[in-house]
Amino acid sequence: MTEFGNLVLSGLTSGAIYAVLAVCLALWFRVANMLNLAAGDFAMIGALGVDLLVRVHGWNLGLSILAILVVIALVAFAYDFVVLRIAVDWGRAQEGIVAIFFFTFALSFVLEGIAQQVFGTVVHAAPALWPGNALDFHGLHVQRAGVLVIGFALVVGVGLALCLRFTLVGKAMAACGENPIGARIVGIDSRRFRRAIFVLTAVLAGVFGILGSPITGFVYNSGAGLGLSGVVAAAFAGFTRPGRAVAAGLSIGLLESFLSGYVNTAYGETLLYGVLAAVMLFRPQLMGLPEVAR
Repeated sequence: MTEFGNLVLSGLTSGAIYAVLAVCLALWFRVANMLNLAAGDFAMIGALGVDLLVRVHGWNLGLSILAILVVIALVAFAYDFVVLRIAVDWGRAQEGIVAIFFFTFALSFVLEGIAQQVFGTVVHAAPALWPGNALDFHGLHVQRAGVLVIGFALVVGVGLALCLRFTLVGKAMAACGENPIGARIVGIDSRRFRRAIFVLTAVLAGVFGILGSPITGFVYNSGAGLGLSGVVAAAFAGFTRPGRAVAAGLSIGLLESFLSGYVNTAYGETLLYGVLAAVMLFRPQLMGLPEVAR
């Protein structure tokens, strides 16, 4: 029973990592109909940036966090204003989602290259916001950073889901993605909402990186793997439902933990993606996709 409980806690911790990135992807896709493949890189910048300011430059932890989050927000705002504004608002969106997809993919590569020069190639982590040994409850162990990440994923996912469902601002954001032309006709500024949500999701990813980096550490190219994990979890939320993205991320983390613990640790990740591929093939409605007629 203790082994099962520890596998559950481990799965929830890794699942919360997937969930936060999935929420960022799902929210921005809901508003802009685009995938933000740079979300994982913003998390990497959050973790390594705070580590650099605290460890190398001797800054206060709180001031370091505030400074890095401001930098992340400015980078996201500038990229949307300079690049995405041209890509989307000047007619390039007519070329289709695949063409637009590469603009955030390019941002991921740019951020990775800059991070390599600024932070180096050594694994680092931001100082723990809740320092100390792992929590122990009758043989069940969970890292303090894991508790923070799980809580952050639940608060962000549920909060955004409630916002989209019950507030006028949330309904306006959803309208931008569902019918951009109709939204503009009724006076909703879809460009402003797109920019605001891009900045918000970048900051949320940065906060996650700061909270979660003590668990695994970050290096300059960690963002790509995190982004892929977020895409997989967001896919099971139809790329549009932040609340469901949290549930999908946690479920994937639990499945990965059980496969590693009870089947084979070495092939846990391979088995995980095999199972997910089978689900996509035979039960596409779980991803919000129509079932293929046979």
